[in-house]
Amino acid sequence: METEHNYFREKVWFIINTIQANQLFVHSNTLLLKYAPKTLLTDFLNPQPHRSKKSTKKKKKKTSKRGKAFELPEILTLCILNALVPNSAMLLVGGHGGGKTSIVKYLGRMFTGMTMDEAEECILRGHPQLTEEKIIATLNLPKLLKEGQEKVIWRTFATSFWKIIDEVNRCSPYTQNILLSLLAEGKIKYYDSVLDVSKYCIYATFNPNDVGTFELSMPFLDRFGISVPISMPTSQDLSQILRSRDEKLGGYDELVQIPEVLSEEDVLNIWFEVGEVPCSLEAENYIHAIIREYTLCDRIDKGNSDYLKPSTGLCAGCHYNIPEKIPCSNCDSILSVRVAKDLLRYGRALTWLLGMPEITLNVIETVAPYVIAHRVKYVDRFLNQAPFWGNKYAFTKNILKMVRKRFLNRSKAYKTVDLLREGKAPDDALEQLKTFAKIDLIVHQDLLPLAKKLDSKAYREKIHQISEAYHTKNVDLLVKIRKELLYNMDFPNRGYLISMLNEKIRVLTLYTFNCSLEIWNTIRFTVDSLIPQFSRKLRESTQRRGTYRLRTEDIELEVNVTGTNPHDIVNFSFYGGEMARKLRKEIEKNHQNMLKTMDELLQESKIAQQKKEEELSFLESPKDGTSAQKSLDLLSGEKKKSLFSDDFYEE
Repeated sequence: METEHNYFREKVWFIINTIQANQLFVHSNTLLLKYAPKTLLTDFLNPQPHRSKKSTKKKKKKTSKRGKAFELPEILTLCILNALVPNSAMLLVGGHGGGKTSIVKYLGRMFTGMTMDEAEECILRGHPQLTEEKIIATLNLPKLLKEGQEKVIWRTFATSFWKIIDEVNRCSPYTQNILLSLLAEGKIKYYDSVLDVSKYCIYATFNPNDVGTFELSMPFLDRFGISVPISMPTSQDLSQILRSRDEKLGGYDELVQIPEVLSEEDVLNIWFEVGEVPCSLEAENYIHAIIREYTLCDRIDKGNSDYLKPSTGLCAGCHYNIPEKIPCSNCDSILSVRVAKDLLRYGRALTWLLGMPEITLNVIETVAPYVIAHRVKYVDRFLNQAPFWGNKYAFTKNILKMVRKRFLNRSKAYKTVDLLREGKAPDDALEQLKTFAKIDLIVHQDLLPLAKKLDSKAYREKIHQISEAYHTKNVDLLVKIRKELLYNMDFPNRGYLISMLNEKIRVLTLYTFNCSLEIWNTIRFTVDSLIPQFSRKLRESTQRRGTYRLRTEDIELEVNVTGTNPHDIVNFSFYGGEMARKLRKEIEKNHQNMLKTMDELLQESKIAQQKKEEELSFLESPKDGTSAQKSLDLLSGEKKKSLFSDDFYEE
């Protein structure tokens, strides 16, 4: 089991080490992550030398209190985290010549197996004259003129998994709207044709000091989950760069310097693993605190105020107007729900990369500045003063220090609310929260109103009933309670209870399997026979890769398809009540021998890929010296038709 979980992680660390060892990107800025030593796997870290208990007794006591810090290469790590997050978009901010586009091309080669020439074809060069036809698609003019058919030819940028937008701020507002549609909907429409781009990884470079650029709108920036500042190399960095081999003389060796490490299918498998990383309650509360500290206002709803903002006098005379201690008066804009989701996603990615068991508060604090800085409008008079001088990333880190301090001071309030959720709170719980509310806006507007809903006899009885059913593993009772709550609209804190019930049922009944697509095409008929309403989506899961989530009142099924070849890997899991038990019984009865471990599936996939490459190698380098076109002519008419017919390439 350990091998299964570490296979892809080792590959990603190999990419990091290869880029550093071959000096493909040299930059000394580091990403500092504080952690407790016991929570981090040592597989990818340099082990400390062994010391006797006598010599380390005092130091060990000191370390256990203060913890340790792990340093990662800042820019490289954040770029890699973006590849580990499903359907991600990243903004690389910096002046020209900093290596922004180059590092993304290297990662595209190593993460997807594309050649450097193919990576170049995936780049969309930003300029004001970009049109829909240059970005997305064009029409097949011969067919249009001769047959009157509107046959769409999709551009490489639209169809590629790895997408690069160079100098995105050179794109006009019209172009930004086209890209926003891609990021928001995962689909591109051109005439009557629709292209599904639900699986992608986007990197955009941004030079804020360039001339002839356009302002990027806040909704557009909000679609980028993370950003990183690309500063110029230090003297030590330049020394390493100058001593490395001149790539303009001999180029790069794609087999050694920039090897193919992963494939698109492997990346989808990684996405599935990253999505399974749990989040601690403390980290989850910290995410809530970050969003609310930026958003809350005691006077108005900042998100719906057109003119009155902290920069125009909104905070004058306010009880909470302490800019050096309370974040709300430092920013004019709010943080969207997407920020909360992205904090969780990138927190999961970093946790997975380091092999930690769950997301911690320190992990969220590490990624938060890069998730937030480009999406918020700060008050200029605070941002531009010493020691920040307009640096949004440094200013964001300072704001997050305030958030963390206030969050830790609020810890007793969170514990009180947790006790109320569990039905174990003391009689004076509300009075305690009312005292906190006088000095804390989050307690005043969020926690106290919630506590009043939780402080009811009906809620306490229901939570005790759920707790007893969970400890006795009475799944049928949990399912019954959930069904009752679904129809009881007036029950206090109903949404939280349903969410908690789903999680408890998931813990007790989660079944996870791995198989090849070929085997999944057989198993899906077993699922279809029990749950006919899933039929259409199950059939679709054999035709294109993606993640499919299907649910009824009694079962929730998730299918992760990494590719459309017979040996591509499918991960599927489900949980629920009676129907989930029936489905598991049928799968184990009819398909148990077909299910394999991840290691076995990976090995089969490699063998199948090698065989496929050998069969098609004659197309690239014919042994008899004939051209590739002549070799194609040797194919039978049927095979030639299957390779090049329009139907073959359509979804």
